Amino acid sequence: LDNPAIAPLIAGKVTAALSARLTADAVAIDSGSLKSDALNSQVAGQVSLRDGAIDLNLKADAPSSALPAAARGMLGERAQISATLKRDPNGSIDIGGLKLTSGALTADGQASLADNKVAADIKGVLSDISLLSKDAKGAIAFALNAQGPAAAPDLSLTVDSDRLLVASREITGLKLTATGKADAANPAANVQLTGNVAGQALQGSAVLATADGKSAINGLLLSLGKNRISGDLALDEKFVPVGTIALDLPDIGPLAALALEKAEGDVRGTIAFSKNGTAPQVAIKAATASITRGDLQAKAVSIDALVANYLAVPVISGKIRANTVTSGGTVISGIDVDLTRDGDWTGFSGGATVKGIPAQAAGRVKVANGTTTIELASGQATVQGIKAAIAQASTVSIANGTTTLDRLVLNLGGGTATVTGKVGTALDINATLARVPMSLANSFSPGLDAAGSISGTVKVTGAPANPAVAFNIDAAGVQTSQTRGAGVGAVSVSSSGTFAGNKLTFNANVSDGAGLGLKGGGTVTTAGTPALALDFNGAVPFGLLSQKLAAQGLSLSGTANVNVQVRGPATSPVIGGSVSTSGARLVDARSGLAVNDLAADVSIAGGVARI
Repeated sequence: LDNPAIAPLIAGKVTAALSARLTADAVAIDSGSLKSDALNSQVAGQVSLRDGAIDLNLKADAPSSALPAAARGMLGERAQISATLKRDPNGSIDIGGLKLTSGALTADGQASLADNKVAADIKGVLSDISLLSKDAKGAIAFALNAQGPAAAPDLSLTVDSDRLLVASREITGLKLTATGKADAANPAANVQLTGNVAGQALQGSAVLATADGKSAINGLLLSLGKNRISGDLALDEKFVPVGTIALDLPDIGPLAALALEKAEGDVRGTIAFSKNGTAPQVAIKAATASITRGDLQAKAVSIDALVANYLAVPVISGKIRANTVTSGGTVISGIDVDLTRDGDWTGFSGGATVKGIPAQAAGRVKVANGTTTIELASGQATVQGIKAAIAQASTVSIANGTTTLDRLVLNLGGGTATVTGKVGTALDINATLARVPMSLANSFSPGLDAAGSISGTVKVTGAPANPAVAFNIDAAGVQTSQTRGAGVGAVSVSSSGTFAGNKLTFNANVSDGAGLGLKGGGTVTTAGTPALALDFNGAVPFGLLSQKLAAQGLSLSGTANVNVQVRGPATSPVIGGSVSTSGARLVDARSGLAVNDLAADVSIAGGVARI
C-alpha cells in the first residue's frame, strides 16, 4: 500500500473476522475485527440496507511507532482510540464519544457534519511535557473548536498551563488563544499569548487579516522582559511574506524556556522578507556576543546574508564572521567566510582555525532535489607545520545522509592522496597514495628524521564505528635517525594486508641494494594487550654492521640467513628461530689478521640463544 499513513498500520499478516446477522433491511454486526502485526481494531453496530443509515461502535489499539511521526513525541508506547459513528438517512455524520489515550496524553470530544456545516469540539491534556523536552516538567491542556460552513469554519484553539518548569525557569499562567476563519480566499486569525516566565511578563499577539483579496500579519509581537520580536508582514496569494521582523533579544534564556529548550545568550538583528521579481528572498542581519545551547557555544558572531529564492533553490550571499565556535572539545576560531551568488550556486571563500589547525577553502555549493553539491576549487590546511592542499578541483555531494567524494586529490608535501568513495551508514572509500614523503611524520615525532616516500592503495569499508581496512603499499628510500645510527642505508618496504575486527594481518618484504632481503608477516591483535604472531625470514648482509665494526677497526663480510618467529603479548613476546651463516670473513685492520670461511648456527628458544 502506497499510503504512508495507513501502510504501517497494516504491516505484516492481516486477518479479518466478522460475526453478523443479515436481514432484508439491515446488517447487524455483533462483532468484527481487523488485526495486523501493528493494529488491533474492533467494530460492532448496525448498517441499514434501506436508507444507508449507520450506527457503529469503533475501537482501535496501535503502537505509536505506526502513527504519523509528527504526533509520536507526545504519545506513549501504544495509542487507544474509541468512538461512535452515526450516519442518518440524510447523509449527516456524527462522531461521538471520541476518546484517545496514549501514555500521558488523553483527549475526548465529538464532531458532526450536517447540511454542509461542521461542528467539532475536542479537549485534552498532556500531563507530562518531558516527553517533548527532557528539560521540561509540567502539564498542558488544550481545546479545539470548529463551527460553521465546512469550506470556511470558524476555529478557536486554546492551550494553557498553570505551571511549567523548563531549564530551571518557572512558567506560570501560560495561555495561548487563537481564533479565526479557515477560509482559503479570506483567511483571518487573532493570536494572543500571555503568561509569566521566571518573574517576567510574557505578551504575544498577531492578527491575520484579509482585505480586498490581500492578506497581512499585523502587529506581530512577542515580548518577554527586555526581549522583543516585532514586525508586520504582507502575504501574497501563496502566503509568501514581504516585510521585516526585528529581533532585540538581550537574554534568550527565558524565550528558549518558552520553546521548551535550554539556551543562554543574546541575539540582535533583522529578518527582511522581499521579492526579486517573483522569486522570494530574505535578508538576515544578526549578531550575538555569545550564545550557548548544550555543548555548543558561539562568541562574537555576525551574519549579513541574503538568501535568494529560498522556497525553491536557495542561494546565499553575504558574510559570516565568528570569533569562536565550540562544540564539545572542538574549538573553531577566526571564522571568516564570504558568500557570493553564482546563478543557482552559492560561492564561498574563507577560512578558520579548527582545533589549532588553520584551514582555508574556496568553491561553491548548491542545494537541489534533496542533494547538496559542493565544488571545491581550492583548499588548504596546516597541521603541525605540514601543509595539505587540494591539488585539483573536486566535487563532494551529500544526499540521504551519505557523503560522496569524487576524486578528492590532496597535495601532501609534494606527494598526493586521491580519495574517492562514500561515507554514510556504511563506508566505501578508496585512497591512492603517490610518493607521499615520510618526512611528514617528523612533525609528529621529534628526532625521527624519517626519509623516503610511500605509494599504494588503501580501501576502507564497513560501519564507521568498526571499519575494515585493506592496504597495499610500497615505501622507497626508507630511513630514520635510528637506522642511520645503526649504519643501515635506505631500504624498500612492500606490504599488503587488512585490518578488521581489531586484528591486523599483513605480509611484508624488506630489501636494499646491498643484499638485504627479508620476507614475513603475520597478525597483530589490537584489542586489550596487543598479541603478536609474526614470522620473518631471509638474508641479512653483515655490511649492515660495517659502521659499528669500523669504529673498532674491524670489518665483516658475508650474509646471515635469518628465520625468526615472534609470539605472545607485545609486552613480553617470545622470540624463537635460527640464524646461520657460512663463508663469512672477519678482518682486524689493526693487527692485519683475517679469519676466513666463518660459519655459525644460532638457535633461539625459550629466551636462550645456543651458538
